Amino acid sequence: MAKIEPGMEAMLDMYFFETNSLLEQLDEILLRTEQANAFDSEDIKEIFRIMHTIKGSSAMMGFDNLSVLAHKAEDMFFVIRENPELITDVSFVYDLVFQVSDSYKAQIEAIQNNVGGEYELSNFDELIEKLKNAKEKLSGEANGEAPAPAATPAASAESAPSGNKGNNKTSVRVFFEDGCQMENLRAFLLINTIREECSFLEFYPADVETNPETSKEIIEHGFLITFSAEDNQDYILKQIETALNVQSYEVLAAPSEAPVAEAPKAEIPPEPAKEAVEKVEEKQPAPAPAPTESAVEKAQAAVANVAAQGGSQKQSLISVNLAKLDALNDIVGEIITTESMVISNPDLEGLELESFSKAARDLKKLTGELQDTVMSIRMVPLSGVFQKMNRIVRDMRKKLGKDVEFVMEGEDTEVDKSIVDSLQDPLMHLVRNCMDHGIEENVNDRTANGKPAKGTVKLTAQNSSGEVIITVSDDGAGIDPEKVLAKARRQGVLTKPESEYTVKEIQNLILLPGFSTNEQVTEFSGRGVGMDVVKSNVEKCNGTIVVDSKKGAGTTFIIKIPLTLAIIDGMEISVGDIVFTVPISTIRESFKVEPEQILRDTDGNEMIMLRGICYPILRMHEKFGIETEVTDLKEGILLLVETDNKSMCIFADKLIGEQQVVVKPFPKYLARYDIKGEGLSGCTIMGDGSISLIIDTNTLIG
Repeated sequence: MAKIEPGMEAMLDMYFFETNSLLEQLDEILLRTEQANAFDSEDIKEIFRIMHTIKGSSAMMGFDNLSVLAHKAEDMFFVIRENPELITDVSFVYDLVFQVSDSYKAQIEAIQNNVGGEYELSNFDELIEKLKNAKEKLSGEANGEAPAPAATPAASAESAPSGNKGNNKTSVRVFFEDGCQMENLRAFLLINTIREECSFLEFYPADVETNPETSKEIIEHGFLITFSAEDNQDYILKQIETALNVQSYEVLAAPSEAPVAEAPKAEIPPEPAKEAVEKVEEKQPAPAPAPTESAVEKAQAAVANVAAQGGSQKQSLISVNLAKLDALNDIVGEIITTESMVISNPDLEGLELESFSKAARDLKKLTGELQDTVMSIRMVPLSGVFQKMNRIVRDMRKKLGKDVEFVMEGEDTEVDKSIVDSLQDPLMHLVRNCMDHGIEENVNDRTANGKPAKGTVKLTAQNSSGEVIITVSDDGAGIDPEKVLAKARRQGVLTKPESEYTVKEIQNLILLPGFSTNEQVTEFSGRGVGMDVVKSNVEKCNGTIVVDSKKGAGTTFIIKIPLTLAIIDGMEISVGDIVFTVPISTIRESFKVEPEQILRDTDGNEMIMLRGICYPILRMHEKFGIETEVTDLKEGILLLVETDNKSMCIFADKLIGEQQVVVKPFPKYLARYDIKGEGLSGCTIMGDGSISLIIDTNTLIG
């Protein structure tokens, strides 16, 4: 067992965020290049930088096993980087690096789940040995030449001559955000980010990696970085500008200006001893050519840009804890509710307040803009989740021996962050279902039906009138209704005579708990929990899922979810003295009923005929035991609601009107009652301070 090192707790969130982001980036590069079975120079360079950064940040956090693992992966890619034209086979590298990525994620998850306490320390000896063997194999391919030591890819200060570049440097002073803490470690992370781009690099204080006391120096005087003018200055300055927790930076010297040593001593601390300064030189000690005019002009333009902004450049992106966004979202919801209470105050009825009405309209406009802004902050693209599905297809393709192409569309579609987190498990189960159940085992079965030998699994997303529609589809064998019905009969889950089930109803039986068409339990399916998890998780997001399949042609799963769970557009209806809110996204139409439209089924239940289709009628006052004078259908109003391919007409006294409402959960003391099972998903506060109950149409119809 291991524990977080004392004093490192404040850095954990940043470490988790940065490392997970880098691992996702690593997976994306590997998946993209694996198809070509080759790395280009930029890919190798980026992977090497990722491993180098992860190694350094893990070592600083005291996660030595993770640091060593990244170090060995970095060693392997050092060989590839130094001998790209001599390496002929990299196919085995992919599985190995994916194992590294998965091992990292598993260890990070173990640490996250036990923050403040002990966590299980993973043993990576076997994987490290594989990395060592892979390095030796790659070294052997490189004409038998041993790679340079990779522990410190760049030369050390003692071994790297400075040549004649000493008078041709650019210096940058970096300031971190106030109160960000552990400035020395943030400075070291910044150095690791730009190190590979620098043929010459100095920084002061030089012992930021090992000396926490340097944080005081950095807070007072900033962190001084000096690099060669021959380097890619635009890129380096951009990396500094966008680095985490960098508040501003100042370019102190361009190549055409005086050397750094001649800068005002009040501004720059004295140059430390040579052995205390880390210098990174090119492998070839030959003098570098003089900087081109364009390089000088770019550096001078950067200086001018800094001066124009008052000597500093502000970072345009920041990371914010999700809990803070949740709190902000709650406050905005309260503001909207309070605004409605003020504007609809009964004390104002009958008063002609022109100025007040104008101010109220302006306030409503501003609160609307505030709400839209807060919601946009919480919106994130689905691309991260979609990329993880790409990895699942890749792994299953190899294990199942199926030739499958994975297609993604609409991955830039944005939804609320909380919904994105809830979608990962459902999409994983659906993609696995398509790979395992959908795509045929035998290629001959596909070609015999006129389909290409290579199967296709497709994942798409699009916005549609306040909802996001996500589809997961395959062009495989499809669902056999007879097989599903037979299995449902054996499990005793049928609720009506078999002859009354439509094909769509039979297909949707696979979403029932414990239902699986696989007779044997495999690594991927057969336990009857996957599709049940999909349905329950989608419903937690107030969404719906529908199965659409054609035997022999493939299967499509259609998920509809709201853009956000916090604020919805609703239609207010009254039943007696009670006000209900029905989500507008589920309402198809509202109408007055004519007596001749009313029918009764064989059980005496009320039905209504609309355009040749019969819909059941649910009287709200009977469902919830509410006293009302409106009991005659032709005196009230009917709302046709539809969800999850099921429809019903609900009967209410009257429509009040459309209203944007803030969804509030029921108090905890009501948890012992199955309120959601009765068709209510939450409540909201009306403008007059009263409470409206929000209808869960999916449960109400079901």
